[in-house]
Amino acid sequence: MEKKFIDILGQRYPISYVDCVNKEEPRKGEINFLTHEIRIDSTMPEDLQQQTLLHEVLHAIGDSLGIEELVNNEGTVQSLATALYCTFKNQIIPRK
Repeated sequence: MEKKFIDILGQRYPISYVDCVNKEEPRKGEINFLTHEIRIDSTMPEDLQQQTLLHEVLHAIGDSLGIEELVNNEGTVQSLATALYCTFKNQIIPRK
């Protein structure tokens, strides 16, 4: 499988789609701020994988910008991820 990456504010994060994100604590996704790696549960439907990736991207943005609310508050991050995902999911923005 081809390795996926995402650039977040100039930092390249590898994305791994795995069967188990964290053996100690079940979760849909996880970000490692030290190694800049993102892990996503590959057993979920694709829509949920994409929303989870957006959730982890928001954590990375919060970490890069020093916004503690985006680093530590799962409720805030999940609300923003859901809102952004739903906003962009089926949008067709015409080019001028």
